[in-house]
Amino acid sequence: MSRSPLEPALARHLERITGYLQEAGLRQIPPERTDLRRTLADFMERRAPAVLEPWLRAIGAALGIPEADWPRIREDQAAAIGRWARHIADPVDVETYVMLSRHTRQGFISRFPASRFLAAQIRFTQLLAEDIKREFAHDPAQADRLRQLLTQEFQERVLHITDFFVQAREDELRRQEAAYREELLEQEASYRRAIDGAPACILFVDAAAGTLFDINHVAERMLGYGREELRGRPFQDLHPPGERSRASALWQSALERGHASRDDLHLLTRRGELVPVFANAGYIEYGPRRWVQLICVDISDRKRLESQLIQSEKMAAIGQLAAGIAHELRNPLAIVMNALYDLHQILDGRNAEVAEDLRIAEEEIGRAQAIIKNLLEFSRESGAELERLDVNELLARTLQLMQKYLQDNGVRVTSELGPIPPCLANVNAMRQIALNLITNAVQAMPEGGDLTLRTDAVGPNLIRIEVRDTGVGIPAEHLQDIFNPFYTTKAPGQGTGLGLSVVHSILRRYQGEIRVASAVGVGTTFTIDLPCQCHVEVLPDPPEG
Repeated sequence: MSRSPLEPALARHLERITGYLQEAGLRQIPPERTDLRRTLADFMERRAPAVLEPWLRAIGAALGIPEADWPRIREDQAAAIGRWARHIADPVDVETYVMLSRHTRQGFISRFPASRFLAAQIRFTQLLAEDIKREFAHDPAQADRLRQLLTQEFQERVLHITDFFVQAREDELRRQEAAYREELLEQEASYRRAIDGAPACILFVDAAAGTLFDINHVAERMLGYGREELRGRPFQDLHPPGERSRASALWQSALERGHASRDDLHLLTRRGELVPVFANAGYIEYGPRRWVQLICVDISDRKRLESQLIQSEKMAAIGQLAAGIAHELRNPLAIVMNALYDLHQILDGRNAEVAEDLRIAEEEIGRAQAIIKNLLEFSRESGAELERLDVNELLARTLQLMQKYLQDNGVRVTSELGPIPPCLANVNAMRQIALNLITNAVQAMPEGGDLTLRTDAVGPNLIRIEVRDTGVGIPAEHLQDIFNPFYTTKAPGQGTGLGLSVVHSILRRYQGEIRVASAVGVGTTFTIDLPCQCHVEVLPDPPEG
């Protein structure tokens, strides 16, 4: 008799089956018939070994059980019959159902269909009933009572076994479902870690509504928004107004074709900045959710390099053209200048009006020759001698030379020249850079203003020069063109548009870089980063021998 407390689920199961038997009228012989029950139990325990032999031969062949397994099955069945017999003798003893419940979940019989086990139980009961009939042939009434009790107990056993198998399968399904859910959660967590660790901005857009429902960490840093702030917003809001139709077309193409991409879009940050991106859109289905995943790669560096390449190619082409034009103009200008000189000698000041015209003509030819000189400098690959140069000293001397010019234009100068190493460069080329940038700054402040020159070491072999003014500023749409040859925003006669082109050309020669930042009405800052050690790539070849 089982004395250990029953599991709550098993206790409820036994109570439920007992209720079925009583209320449905299936229990014809009550538990109180202890005499009949003990007689059947004793008979089962005594006759079980003999009945097991024909039973094994029958089910072994029917169920395809190898004969090598028969001894173990005989032993297990004998133990099971003993537990069943004890329950028949005393219905309070439910050890047989404790064992059946356990085996249908994790024992040998749990690996097979319920019909296989029930078929074996039915055959054993049939053999046992036939044996009762033979044993009690002298007392047919007792034989009928014993067989009726056996049938009743077997029916109860079938009800228990059926529910045990069903419950075991349901428990297994729940276990598998829980494991599957856990696996899904782990996959989702792994996917989330991979998405957040990706080096690109990733946006998740609902396929039906076109609204954002998630972004990754890179997107948060790039855009300046948190995930919750963007959830539910149309994804087009992250693009400037002029590009939203293109962004929608990308999303629609991903829905229709499964994937799409384009490289002519920008993302709009919280600060109002535009980040150029290569956007790759893919349509994804996962469970009930459908969405478009937008992977946006920041291509600012690529755009900058492309711009530099285009600028370099443009400068090379314009340089060749400028050199040709300059050489072609020099000869006729020299002839005209000689003719003006001869005319000036002939007149010898006798006609003041004509003399003034000649003076103006000479000045204009001088201006034309200065332009030609700039053109040649712009186009020439410098072979000038290089020397160790103190950039701070060069800037200080340049300011000293231009002091009168600066004072006349109401420009106040602040110098913040930090400790920087000497550089290997051409003095005249660097002086031309300083003159051009300072002159541009003064011309940008027609009512006067503040000019700040700053130098600093920003790396072991890199110095930075900043030239900042408080002038009229440059409109944003013009910033990309200011280094183009002949491009100028000045009034006619005030500039040729070659100054910044020459600066760009010289810096490119020395592997330097120039950037500009400007705001209309606030001022402009030119920033130069200049390599500051050896410049082997521009050194002249060593003498032979």
